[in-house]
Formats: sequence, C-alpha cells, structure tokens
Amino acid sequence: MTQPGDMELINLTKRFGRTVAVDRVELAIPHGTYCCLLGPSGCGKTTILRMIAGHETPTEGDVRLGGRSLVGLPPARRGTAMMFQNYALFPHLTCLDNVAFNLKMRGIDKAERRRRARATLAKVRMEAFADRTPAQLSGGQQQRIALARALITDPRVLLLDEPLSALDEYLRLQMRGELRLMQRELGITFIHVTHTQLEAIAVADLLVVMDQGRIGQAASAEEIYSVPRSAYVARFMGGQNVLSGKVASVADGIATVIGANGERFAGSLQGAIVATGATVHFAIRRDRVKLARTGADRAGGGATSNAVAGTAHAVEYQGTYVKVTIDVAGRDRFVANLPDDVFRKDPVDIGDRVVAGWSVEDLHLLVADLGREVADAASGRPYGEEFGAAAD
Repeated sequence: MTQPGDMELINLTKRFGRTVAVDRVELAIPHGTYCCLLGPSGCGKTTILRMIAGHETPTEGDVRLGGRSLVGLPPARRGTAMMFQNYALFPHLTCLDNVAFNLKMRGIDKAERRRRARATLAKVRMEAFADRTPAQLSGGQQQRIALARALITDPRVLLLDEPLSALDEYLRLQMRGELRLMQRELGITFIHVTHTQLEAIAVADLLVVMDQGRIGQAASAEEIYSVPRSAYVARFMGGQNVLSGKVASVADGIATVIGANGERFAGSLQGAIVATGATVHFAIRRDRVKLARTGADRAGGGATSNAVAGTAHAVEYQGTYVKVTIDVAGRDRFVANLPDDVFRKDPVDIGDRVVAGWSVEDLHLLVADLGREVADAASGRPYGEEFGAAAD
C-alpha cells in the first residue's frame, strides 16, 4: 500500500543542452526513510533534489510522491519543502517571523501563523529564541530556524541541500545527530544531499552513491561501506583498497587472479560465472589488512599469495588506528588501517619496505564491474572515469 511519503523516481533524466546531468535514474524511497544522495561535485545529486522540489523540470521521466506525479506542479503544491545550503534567513526578521513567513505568503492571518510558528520552533527546541534575529544566533541555531521554516508547511518530504556544509567540524558532528533524531521524531521522509561520506554513513537509512548522473549503488550505509558493488563506489566511499587482475583459474568458486605485477590473489566469485582470462576487480577493507616489514632481518621480502609489497609512503596516527599508505609499483597506493596497539608492537616508518596481506574470505568481488569495460566501450563512456562534467 502506498504511503504519503513514498517517493519514486522513474526513468528520471535531465539534460542541459548536450550535457546529461541525470541519466535514467530509478529509485524508490519508502515513507519515513532518511535517504542521502552522495557523490562528488558534478554527479547530478543536487539536480535530482531540484527536480523533486520543482525548481527544475525533468527532460524525461517522472517524480511521484504518495503515488501522485509531481511533474508540472509548482513547489508549493508538491508536499515537499527544501532547506537550502545557505539557510536564506531574512536578516531583518525575528526567528518567529522567519519561520512564519511561508504562512504569510499563503494568506494565513497573523495570530494563526504565529501560533503555528511557535509550535514549530518548539519542535526544533528553539522557542526561547523566537524574538532574536539571525545575527544573534550561532550557526547551529540558524540551521534549526531554517529547518523550522521548512517544517511549518507540514511537508511529507523534507529536502536538505548540503545542510551541514557551512558549519565547523565540531558543530557538524553535533548537528548530523540532531537531524537524525528530528527525522525519527517527525516520521517523515528526508532526502539529504551531501558530498561527505562520513556524514552520509552517519545519518542514512538509504544511501545512494551517484556516479556521473547514474546511481552507482543504493542500499543501506553498512552494505555500501562493507560490500561495494563497483570500483567506483569502493574508491569513493573510502575504507577499501581496489585490486584487479586476470583470472588464471577457478576451483570450488575461488578464482586465482594474476595482478599487473605478477601478484597472485585468491577470492570468492560469490556465485558469478567468470571465464579464464577475464579481468575482475576485488576490494579489501583497509582494516582487514595486516602489515609486516621486510628486509635482511625478515623472512620473505616480496609479495606472496593475497599480498602486495611496496614502500611505506605515509604513516598517520588517527587516534584508535594508524593509517599506513604504501607505494606499490604499477598500481594505486595501498592503505592499511592498523589498530593502534597492533601498530605499536611492530611499527613501520616512511621508507620501510613492507608487505600487506589479507585472508581469502576478506576479499570481496566487485560484481558490478564484471564485463563493464566491454559495456562502457560500446557506449563510449570511459571505463573507470570517476569524475564527470555533468551539472550538479
């Protein structure tokens, strides 16, 4: 049964001249979901938000809310409200009058709109600041007033365009928790655009990673972080190393893969059928990697199965773990996140020769990349191109 806050994007496409900003997006956002659209500048996430709000018209496709098409409706009749990145508060109005402004534009009498504005300020715990102007508020307090102004129209969907980008780091951490709590209390659908991975992971029920106007992956934050479907998603989300090579053999669902430097990787194909000689891509989480120094006093000195050898490029203390970045000939830099206590037992320094290794079960096949080189070549889209020029 369709719920009031169910949002559907159906074959949604937006072109600006010859530039495709949003390319045939299909997405269902259930009622009461906190959804984050995540991606770099130019991936199309803000264009999607503006089409939902009614500030852009789709070139093709449909936007549906509660089963009803919104295309062609003015913003005020859509059942959505947008909280803008810069808050757009009127500096000469009090907080109460800022919140009540939308009702004034709808012709609601002064007493009623002020009553509703005070009730909405109470929802965001800002009633004590009703008579202050925006200049008398902190950044976090201004954000709450902007949120109250969006909520006063009782929207079924609240749209948030980079709502935390103007805040300092401490306040950003505090306010993302506040947004999540308020969404739970209100029980309405939130659609939040951001380019910050940790912000999206912290708040989202449904995380949508955008890739040049397309959806790279849409799933829970935990699934996308732990089980990315493509090299693009794995790299953009961070926390993963991406490996590739050609399949040398397959036995019992485990592929033996030869990398560009002759390294041998063994990983599960997870039921996929892959021919010998095919190129496959795997990801390994940085916190699943073990590290050892190599040299005259160490056994080995080169990469073995499920390992890469290189030189420590950077060693960064991150509090609970130490991030070691490794230069590996012929491939992307490889990263190991080592628990602080593990690192201290056998520390490495910049310039040390090291071997990074992992277990077979921790190697994850990037299933969306199977055959992608062929498909992208046919479409004219460069395989592995991560950042496009589409309008954001």
